[in-house]
Amino acid sequence: MSTTTAPSKIVVNAYGQSQDGVAPHFKLLVDGQEVGSANAAATSSKAYSFTADLAANTAHTVQVVYDNDTANAANRDLYVQSIEVNGHTLKPTDAVYERHDDAAPAPTQAGQEAMWWDGALTFKTPASHYAAPVAATPAVPAAGTAQNVITVNAAGNSAGGEGAHFTVLVDGKQIGEGTATSPDAKDFKFTADLAQGTAHAVEVKYDNDAVIGGSDRNLYVHSVGVDGKTVAATDAAMSVHRTADGAELGATSDLYWDATLTAKLDASHFAATGSSTGGSTGGSTDAGKGGSSTGGSTGGSTGGSTGGSTGGSTGDASLSLKVGNVTASDPGMVQSSGSINGFLHTNGNQIVDESGNNVRLTGVNWFGGEGYNYVPAGLWADSYQGHIDSMKGLGFNVIRLTWADDMFDSEAVTNGIDYSKNPDLKGLTRLQVYDKVIDYAGKVGMKVILDHHRNDGGAGTNEHGLWYTANNPESKVIADWKMLAQHYAGNDAVIGADLHNEPSVTATWGDGNQATDWAAAAERIGNSIQTVNKDWLLLVEGTEWSSTLAGVKNHPIEFDVPNKLVYSPHAYGQSVGNFSWLTDSNFPNNLPAQYDGMWGFIYKNNIAPVLIGEFGGQMNSAAEQTWANAFVKYMNGDWNLDGKSDLPAGQQGMNWTYWAWTPESGDVGGLLEKDYKTIDPTKMNIIKAGLASSSGQSGSVPGSDEAVFTVQLAKAVTTATTIDYATEDGTAKAGSDYTAAHGSLTFQPGETSKTVSVHINGDNVTEGTENFLLHLTHGTANLGTATGYITDHAA
Repeated sequence: MSTTTAPSKIVVNAYGQSQDGVAPHFKLLVDGQEVGSANAAATSSKAYSFTADLAANTAHTVQVVYDNDTANAANRDLYVQSIEVNGHTLKPTDAVYERHDDAAPAPTQAGQEAMWWDGALTFKTPASHYAAPVAATPAVPAAGTAQNVITVNAAGNSAGGEGAHFTVLVDGKQIGEGTATSPDAKDFKFTADLAQGTAHAVEVKYDNDAVIGGSDRNLYVHSVGVDGKTVAATDAAMSVHRTADGAELGATSDLYWDATLTAKLDASHFAATGSSTGGSTGGSTDAGKGGSSTGGSTGGSTGGSTGGSTGGSTGDASLSLKVGNVTASDPGMVQSSGSINGFLHTNGNQIVDESGNNVRLTGVNWFGGEGYNYVPAGLWADSYQGHIDSMKGLGFNVIRLTWADDMFDSEAVTNGIDYSKNPDLKGLTRLQVYDKVIDYAGKVGMKVILDHHRNDGGAGTNEHGLWYTANNPESKVIADWKMLAQHYAGNDAVIGADLHNEPSVTATWGDGNQATDWAAAAERIGNSIQTVNKDWLLLVEGTEWSSTLAGVKNHPIEFDVPNKLVYSPHAYGQSVGNFSWLTDSNFPNNLPAQYDGMWGFIYKNNIAPVLIGEFGGQMNSAAEQTWANAFVKYMNGDWNLDGKSDLPAGQQGMNWTYWAWTPESGDVGGLLEKDYKTIDPTKMNIIKAGLASSSGQSGSVPGSDEAVFTVQLAKAVTTATTIDYATEDGTAKAGSDYTAAHGSLTFQPGETSKTVSVHINGDNVTEGTENFLLHLTHGTANLGTATGYITDHAA
């Protein structure tokens, strides 16, 4: 006897509270099977949607399982306000709450909104919530419309027994849904009654991304067609936006996350003749954003240095804009640490290369290898060579490259790579991808520090805060480290091992408890590495998410091979938490004493070098910019923030790697903006003051700045409207004076202002004032042109 099944939509309305910067995590289970998970990072209620193919007209048990509560005084809590099952709302008081913490006074209790401990809210949902789908009644086509057949050619990877689910929308209205369960592409056909002779936007919305049991569920959309006229997913008419953060992923067939592929199809695709019959087919009422844009009128000019933009008519007087001219100063050349010769060792608080030069490592974190793709992030947007060239060009000399033990559990070809941009990575295992990245970094003169970021694949730190898990015990950690140490032995591009990222929660320092004493574990791991590779620096982080290394005062780390120890604390600004020292009445002048007590004493007392493994923030507030500027001064050796270096002659300041390169980091973002091309000018202008000095070495690199144009609509649009932009050489030349830019700005209803950033490349050549143009267009109409002026940098 077969059972009728149908896709069921389950929504968890929840929010989280956290004092430690780690969002509450929960899983959604139906009848004991996981159908998805989420991090409740929002502090106000947010809808987390899941889809599961469930037996119709049958009762089901739905559970919300909270699984990463803290064991320390920093509260982390999940609040479930309601769940919705196919439109039926249930309150937490309709559930039973089962606590999973050790101190639970009773195994179960009445359901409640606040989940202050690990546990589960269990809802017994009736069969009436899962009614079998009823065939839609054909609608009568409206005058001037015709029935079009929309074809989505797609393939998918299944996980947890469930394929990749997607809905199809035209101009924001859902016309159907499908589930791709096979890596072999097939056609999914839908019908819709649409106005003919006009453009329409077709959206394919992937909505149930997950990694279950090591299997990664993905959707691959190869093309979208209308009545047999097909447009490839990589066509210029296509764009992909990731659901979680709105990141633009360009035209790609590979949906590795929940995301929406939008095909902006012109009127030629909708040119049916004669009258139509039949009607549109539908699914649920989960509408997405859509709508095609219409033309505009003339563009104007505002502010800037001189002159302004001129506009072109599009026949729609409702679309007019202003864009001002912009002046930017050539940022000139900034000092880099130049060539760092060979492997490194320590001498007091200094890091020294094989030539005997004191060197300063100043770099960036490139995460992604810790999961779920197990390779560096952003390889879907650019080549690995392009990423590394950008890092090098900004003046960085080292990359902190993350990994997890689960990375080596499979030889499977990885996801998260656009092979048209990275053709030499196709067919490679995860470790082989790392080999390619590290090999190229070495060729351009950059060093690499390998960072054991997690045990089990995932995002963020280990949930329980130790350096091992049940799946990956300490013996596995040591075995993986020794394998890497042997694998890269003799390759002086790899100069260090960050033994484990951010011990926290239950980790202790120097108390002799083998299960929790991180200091003792660091020595065991480091000494094991040194049995096979004596060349690496060994980085040891602190406890409390590596915010403190105060334990070093009484229990310093000692390795079998001396002069290889580097201590590596982390520090963040207001984006991560309102730490007491950031709200002190004497801020920011209180910061040197605060950091001295936590870890600065290690450097100032000449105990060992310090490398700040992570620091950063959104840098959107004046307070956080004040913190960051003061922090960079402190790392540079300005111990009292009076603007003067307090370092002895010949010494380099503290080493650091900024978090992070790519923009997926939820609390602080990245140096790259969401287009994966533009460098955030605020962040870079702050941290470039801390780039390694060339004292005793050689080398300088072009400085970096951004010319930011503001595009202002005269009034808000009523439907989503896209304006394209592109630069053109004037007396300034793309590639040498600035980086050519092109793309689009999409104004949603109610929005009136957007910005375009153009990267300015520094040099030390006297060229006078140069210029380039920024053109704005809509379809074939010119909306306006603005001028970017580049003046010579100040000497």
